[in-house]
Amino acid sequence: MADPQTPPSTPPPSVPPPRQGMSTGAKVAIGCGILAVLAIVGVIVAIVAGGMFASRKLDELGGGLEAQQQAAETIHELESEHPFTPPQDGVVLEDRAETFFDVTDAAWEGMQEWVADMEDRTEDIESRGGEAGFRDAMAGLQGLGRSRVALTEALADYDMPVSEYLWVGTTLAHAYSRLDQPAASSGVPAENLEIAADHRDRLADIAEDSGEASGRAVVLGIAWTLATSEGVTSSIPGLDTLGR
Repeated sequence: MADPQTPPSTPPPSVPPPRQGMSTGAKVAIGCGILAVLAIVGVIVAIVAGGMFASRKLDELGGGLEAQQQAAETIHELESEHPFTPPQDGVVLEDRAETFFDVTDAAWEGMQEWVADMEDRTEDIESRGGEAGFRDAMAGLQGLGRSRVALTEALADYDMPVSEYLWVGTTLAHAYSRLDQPAASSGVPAENLEIAADHRDRLADIAEDSGEASGRAVVLGIAWTLATSEGVTSSIPGLDTLGR
């Protein structure tokens, strides 16, 4: 990811609609939650630069430091108790697709207010010249903490490790992006195309056909940041090359 203090020359792309394909799995996940990810990175850098990571401040974030530590422990417990290895045929089972959507919906309930607040703050920050204030930074970091907890709780409720959540999500998003292509030349298992077609509307919300990075798309982006921070993404073979 580019240094947030050195903006790229062109805006980061959101997840493309059908007819445009996908890049790597990592870019898919980051693209899905681009609003959240960029906002989070910006406010965290602002806080670090301001020296606000004192322990007395950490306890105010996302339910407190203890809640964040518990969320991290839960993520690793899920990986241990429900180990996931991507199937060699790359096929997503229907019941796991349903679980993915259930987790996404449950997690979204716990973070949608924060996402709406970040969207409003982003517009306000742009209107005043693009300079975020301390309250913006704290709101972003607190929301990130709550979102991590909400996603972790949803994953635990459905016994789904974040590694499987990410693999299923990016695999289905990739299949959705190829729905307009002939199945034989799409490079996607027919079973995945069928699931993507059956859940077209739900995947459209995650893929953000509107071009706006909001809604349930953010959940996949939060999952990526959570898995990355806990060192889980390295356990998902092929994720970084998905969609090439």
